[in-house]
Amino acid sequence: MAFDTRTLLRKPMADPIRMQKSLQKFGIPRPIRDTIVVGTKSVLAPGEETRRKAHAATAAVPKSVPMDVLKRDGAAILAGEHLPQAVPAALALQEFFGTLEQAGRVKKPDGHYKSDFLVRLAGNEEVLALAPVRDFVLSDELLGMASRYFDQVPVLSGVWFWWSPVNKSKAESQLYHYDGEDKSQLKIILNVVDVDENTGPFSFLSAPASEAVAATRRHSARLDDDLVNAAVGAEAVSRLIGPAGTVGAVDTSRCLHYGSRGNSRQRLILMLQFTRFLAPKASLPSWDLEAADLASEGLDDIRKMVLNLS
Repeated sequence: MAFDTRTLLRKPMADPIRMQKSLQKFGIPRPIRDTIVVGTKSVLAPGEETRRKAHAATAAVPKSVPMDVLKRDGAAILAGEHLPQAVPAALALQEFFGTLEQAGRVKKPDGHYKSDFLVRLAGNEEVLALAPVRDFVLSDELLGMASRYFDQVPVLSGVWFWWSPVNKSKAESQLYHYDGEDKSQLKIILNVVDVDENTGPFSFLSAPASEAVAATRRHSARLDDDLVNAAVGAEAVSRLIGPAGTVGAVDTSRCLHYGSRGNSRQRLILMLQFTRFLAPKASLPSWDLEAADLASEGLDDIRKMVLNLS
């Protein structure tokens, strides 16, 4: 049997994050590091990007947002009637949160170096093992949206259940910033509980507004509100406010964003990260199908590619 070089991409030595750190030790600039990582992925998986582009044309056409609007703005709050799996997923996660509380797993982390305003309670297989959540994550609507946004079938790089406790802080990811895994990525945010202005909603600018703000500040780690408001006005910010089951899609590499700021009530969200197969700073997942309760699922080609199984 011929050796499949793709399997090397699941080995620690080929992990993009580890490669980036190793190259950084030698003082290699970020653009060159990215080129090396993308080139390594391409050599180990020849033709993979072409295959994913071909399959994207067969993905479902999303109805919750016009694709031209999502590609232009890089963000949208989705029409809930086209995502019937969202509310059941939120309810399942509310119940799961109660289970985590009983197990003593809902607590702020120890150590001053860890965020105490945004805590990851669970992720990946443990979350996907909840059937309503799995139905939401692997829904035709979301996979079709992600595939058509990138014009190729992406990889589901992560699934995370986040808790934002009551806080009065305004630091780190509570300030406007970009995410840097790639030049483009798509994050899906599901409100697990009702979210209003007092619940630290996920807040974002459109891609065009972000470009207006950051034209000369792209590499600033964090931007304060005064700078943003001076450039585009406070009215340019959108907030993911709404009842449990409200869903947003945001390209966090193109859109300035923040969240979990000054909560007077706790917030719970589910976050999905979709990236290109060749993303220079995103690891390729290696899912435990049994733990995620996916072994018995009849997965089609697109879902297998999204989960990096084929």
